[in-house]
Amino acid sequence: MSKNVKTEKKSPVNMFFSGVAILTIASILVKSVGLISKIVLNTVVGSEGAGYYSTAYEIYAFLYVISTSGLPIAISIMISKCKARGKLKEAKKTYDVALIMFIIIGTILTSLMIIFSQNIAQFISAPDTTICIIAVAPTLLFICISSCLRGYFQGYQLMRPTAISQFIEAVCKVGVGVGFAIYAISMGYDTYTVAAFTILGVTVGVFLGMCYLYVRKLFFKEKQFYNHDLVESDKSEIKTKSIIKELISIAVPITISSSVLSLTTIIDTFMVQSRLLESGVGEDMVRVLYGDYTTLVISMINLPTILIYPIANALVPLISSAIAKNDLAGSDNMRAFSLRVINIISIPCALGLGIFSKPILDLLMFTESSVNRASSWLSIGAVSVVLLGLIASTNAFLNTAGKQKLPILSMLAGAIVKLISNYFLIGNLGIYGAPISTVLCYFTAASLNIFFTVKYVGKLPNVKKIFVLPLFCGVFSIGTSALIYLALDLIMPGKIATVICILLSVVIYLFMILRTKTVTNNEIKLLPHGEKIVKVFTKIGFLSKKC
Repeated sequence: MSKNVKTEKKSPVNMFFSGVAILTIASILVKSVGLISKIVLNTVVGSEGAGYYSTAYEIYAFLYVISTSGLPIAISIMISKCKARGKLKEAKKTYDVALIMFIIIGTILTSLMIIFSQNIAQFISAPDTTICIIAVAPTLLFICISSCLRGYFQGYQLMRPTAISQFIEAVCKVGVGVGFAIYAISMGYDTYTVAAFTILGVTVGVFLGMCYLYVRKLFFKEKQFYNHDLVESDKSEIKTKSIIKELISIAVPITISSSVLSLTTIIDTFMVQSRLLESGVGEDMVRVLYGDYTTLVISMINLPTILIYPIANALVPLISSAIAKNDLAGSDNMRAFSLRVINIISIPCALGLGIFSKPILDLLMFTESSVNRASSWLSIGAVSVVLLGLIASTNAFLNTAGKQKLPILSMLAGAIVKLISNYFLIGNLGIYGAPISTVLCYFTAASLNIFFTVKYVGKLPNVKKIFVLPLFCGVFSIGTSALIYLALDLIMPGKIATVICILLSVVIYLFMILRTKTVTNNEIKLLPHGEKIVKVFTKIGFLSKKC
């Protein structure tokens, strides 16, 4: 009991940083394992097999976002409110109602995916992916149940169950999936059947992650998080209809606005292969091109978001709290700081992926033929990283200002641009049209979000500090590293030169953002152990004592 009392006494800022840290570390681990799976997949089943796998997986991923992005957040919000008011019975009923909703949603989506698997495969001009779609379909039911449990634990500010379950899913995706793939290859199955065996790793992983969460819930003691007197005095009852209404009202706008990333991917899934076929590319080569594009390019573009989204999502309650207290200056400062931090992360990532696309892909042990094809596509698509950061931050600003519907308009406009540009660009430029249309899509959504933010939230913060300085530091560090790479590549193996230059660019960039006061020592002190970090940076000369 004393342990939990101690937890309750933690300040909101400490809980915020703790939650961000856990989710960020989990995201890094999950994405790292996911990237490993892409590399192994590319090696074991080849580009064609990866194409079958990715086609089915992206359909699942889109439905996954639709079914899980908003409802867990809604549950966590409602559970945290119950906790604050001492309404233990209401929290339990909220969980029960939400679980039934999630089971129904998951069952419907799984059934539809199985029943219409052949129709879906025919529609995306990939009839052989039918068995892959069926293999991954049960995952939607399992992930819906997992999402309900995650939202429940997050309502009690417990992020570790979510992190562990995600890691279980990721590890099984690689271990079980590759194991099944090797078995299928040894049996002499066709490429699309091997891909179906591989994608079963996702299904098994999500199932085991769900089992972990359910067992954790069985042994979870809710009462220790409640004020005993408040629980005893609470005689109120809440109707099931009211719970469902509140869940939907919170979840739907968040779900739609969170779907922008998956929506662009699903548009590619439905259009890229068919447009390439229509332009005269052979069916086998279409699978190869699409497999390389999704496995090498999309995976790398999405990788930096593991550092961006936890920040954007975790800042929402802090900004909302400042607004509720009528602390307009405080909310403005938080918006400026969060946008600056996200740009500090996204800009060098985009520059690095754009300039070092081929060395990075080669370093990650993708096959040489795939690297030669996909590196130029990645250089084009790398711009999307910065745009995704702007979308994530402005989405948070608009949501906290009560303008949850506006990001939906931005997303829909971006999707329309994606559809139109995909149709014309892929027909004329081939697979190069896919990354270009993705950049145009995100640019449209980000531009509209910025417009809405200026109009309804307030002027954007100092452009020089939030964008120009990070851009200058990024160009200097990545440019310097690129010149050094050209020299090192002549005297040592390329992979070693790449590692040295990546590490060097990180050090140079860190030095530049500190010396240019893009980030000050007072801001670093806000971080956990910030005082110690400042002392270390000052000692090695990264920070000025007068900073």
